[in-house]
Amino acid sequence: MSSNNHALIRYRTIDRCLKSQSKNYFLKDLIKACSDAVHEYEEHRSGKDKVYKEVSRRSLMYDLKFMKDDTFGFAAPIDHDRVEGYYYTDPSFEAFRAKISMTDKQRLNEALNILKQLADQNQFADLDETILRLEENYKINKRRNQKPTVIFEHSTNAIGIKWLSLAKSYINAKQVIRVRYQPFEEEAFDRAMSPYIIKEYNNRWYLVGYDHEKRMIRHYGLDRIKKISESILDYHQDDSFDAKTYLQDIVGITRTQGGQTENIRIKVFGKQRYYVDTKPFHKSQRKIKETKDSTTFELDLIVNYELVTKFFAMSDTLLVMKPASLRRKVVERIQNGNTLYKITETSFNN
Repeated sequence: MSSNNHALIRYRTIDRCLKSQSKNYFLKDLIKACSDAVHEYEEHRSGKDKVYKEVSRRSLMYDLKFMKDDTFGFAAPIDHDRVEGYYYTDPSFEAFRAKISMTDKQRLNEALNILKQLADQNQFADLDETILRLEENYKINKRRNQKPTVIFEHSTNAIGIKWLSLAKSYINAKQVIRVRYQPFEEEAFDRAMSPYIIKEYNNRWYLVGYDHEKRMIRHYGLDRIKKISESILDYHQDDSFDAKTYLQDIVGITRTQGGQTENIRIKVFGKQRYYVDTKPFHKSQRKIKETKDSTTFELDLIVNYELVTKFFAMSDTLLVMKPASLRRKVVERIQNGNTLYKITETSFNN
């Protein structure tokens, strides 16, 4: 990787030199400029003094040849003579100016149309400036009333959405916040929190971070937050926290402290098995057996509330085979549902 970095540094240095209007650069000057740039990079990267090494004449000649190549290089209009040395025949040429093909432009335009759908929502209003800058920089043709070809679901949880932009700003600033939180059917409480990430699940937004009172990673639903203000506490960065690994072995957002990954086996019947196969509960899901009536799957997950809820919602076509503890939780939900319907059925009949 170091040699690749050195080559990039040399290309950028050559480009800078050949655009210079104040000095003529001959081969020995380009070698000196590139050697200085690479040496400065190595000392900055390592934080130590390094032995000065001069870039070889052969390397520099190869760099110039590569930069002139119009297939793999930059198609740089480089020429040289005994009087002026090396120079660009086109003074306006820039080797590192962004260039994209027409196909890439079309793809970028499609991506920007998707971003525009997000920007239409208040919580992503700050995307407007980014979209405009991309359109201008890459000369993307803006057609009026262009209809989107991709439609995706927007969050309808307006109560939580209002905190989204503010929460993002505190995450970026690494600022401790004080949250006034109102759980369902419980008294409101205050928490000091070092916010790490925002996670969307099932049309709800959650703020995940370090709870300074509980001294652990917690998540709080944005729709139950009543107030967010700054705290004078020092930001706590949990070095063991990683957004991908924190969420990788759960479905949803709830991660019980100390929870262990378990091997889960389910059997799905009828047409529903095809939906489960094409839209897995989790990336760890794998098919282990298939018959004409059912398909058996295995997953490796930490059992949580969201997983139980998903299995319960499909209880007429999905059977939990193991572990026994998860099976009991789903059965309990089914029994509670049956009890509720028996009670209400009596009142409806009366």
